[in-house]
Amino acid sequence: MTRPMRVVVLSAVMLSTIGCGSGLFAKAETAMTGCVAVRNPLFKAGRAEQALALPLPAAVETLATETAYNFGFKVYQEAAKAAETQAELTCALELGSHYVDEDVREWLTGFLGSPNPPVAAHAKRLLEKQLASIGRVAPR
Repeated sequence: MTRPMRVVVLSAVMLSTIGCGSGLFAKAETAMTGCVAVRNPLFKAGRAEQALALPLPAAVETLATETAYNFGFKVYQEAAKAAETQAELTCALELGSHYVDEDVREWLTGFLGSPNPPVAAHAKRLLEKQLASIGRVAPR
């Protein structure tokens, strides 16, 4: 288990005590693992834009949709905080952004100024997608 998932395990324990259960954590962990497996080889090869342009496997998208509510979002926030690689961070951002909510938009906005250009660009695309889904346009 990678370091980010150890942190998420602590969150999952906390969430399970308030009725969320381990099913959420298992889905979030599987989604993160699947996303990182797809993207990490390209990031390691220095091809960040190509990594981020790859569509995620349908199974990963389904898991992200199944965890797209407040508690799932918190798990992805923890994964982002603990991320050690671009793949881990961008996967947490993308999977967490499936939950359409103002808190998610604020979270994504916090990454727009990232010193890591691929992370900032990815956060911008995800924020624009969120805003479009609710009929709003991103400020320029």
